[in-house]
Amino acid sequence: MKICKTNALRLWGEQFGNVQFAEDFHGNLMCRDAYGDEEFCVNHWGKVIYCGWNIHHILPLSCGGTNEKHNLICTNIYTNDEAEDKITYWIDDCLYQVQRISGSCKYQIVKLN
Repeated sequence: MKICKTNALRLWGEQFGNVQFAEDFHGNLMCRDAYGDEEFCVNHWGKVIYCGWNIHHILPLSCGGTNEKHNLICTNIYTNDEAEDKITYWIDDCLYQVQRISGSCKYQIVKLN
């Protein structure tokens, strides 16, 4: 799948439906209208929450991942930046690892702690 805004919004629809706000796998907020906008934020109860998002490769391209739809998820830009192109990484106090789904050629992100 080509990574572009049109396809990103299609992926959003497949993953979250027609909602305006959703949380990524780490729990960071994303706003549908904020694709690619790292400065987009909302004020919730006096707290500024950055909710720009982009497409994250579950298995990074540098580790053999592809742009196939099953390897792509929507993530808050902060989440994506923290994961980088690693298969084991910390975000805040949570440790994540990319693991192959048993009996499949697909991968998933697993929280280890």
